[in-house]
Amino acid sequence: MTEEEIAFAEIIGDLVEQWGFNRQLGRVWCLLFLKSKPQSPSDIQEALSLSAGSVSSALNELQMWGVVKRLRVSGDRNFYYEPEIRIWKSISNVLRAREIRILDEAQAGLTALVESLQQKKDPEREFQIKRVKQVRDAIETAQQLFNALVNGGAFSLPKLNRLFDRFKSL
Repeated sequence: MTEEEIAFAEIIGDLVEQWGFNRQLGRVWCLLFLKSKPQSPSDIQEALSLSAGSVSSALNELQMWGVVKRLRVSGDRNFYYEPEIRIWKSISNVLRAREIRILDEAQAGLTALVESLQQKKDPEREFQIKRVKQVRDAIETAQQLFNALVNGGAFSLPKLNRLFDRFKSL
C-alpha cells in the first residue's frame, strides 16, 4: 500500500473504532474502496498484513453491515470483494441496523419503566415519572431524526428545525 493509502486506512480505522467497531473493519473497507478492481481475501491479507482469519472475519462482518459485497470474477472460482461506494448508503445501513435498534430498545424499556412507576405509591413517583418521560421524549426525538436521515425521505427544513428545537429543550 502507498503512504497515502495507509494514511486513509488509519484515519478510517480510527473513525470506526470510535464508533465501537474493530479498526480492522475500517482498514479492510478502505483498501477495497481505494482499489479500482475487486480484491481477493489473499490480496487483502497481503496488503494489510493480516491473518487469513482476521480478513475472513472482517469481510463477513462488513457484508453483514451491507458495506461490502462478495462477487465472482468471470473465469475464476474464487470470491472477490468490493465496497459499497455510496457512502451514505453504507452509513445508513449501519445506523439502521445498530443505532435505531438501540434507540428502539431504550424507548421500549423507558415506556415499561413509566408503567411500573405509575403503579408505585412512592412520594417521589410523580417526579420520577416526569424525569423518565423527559428522557423518553428525547429518545423519541432522536429516533425521528435518525429515521429521517436514514430513510432519506423529503424532510422540510422547518420540520427539521422543530425537531432540533424540541431536542434542545429536553
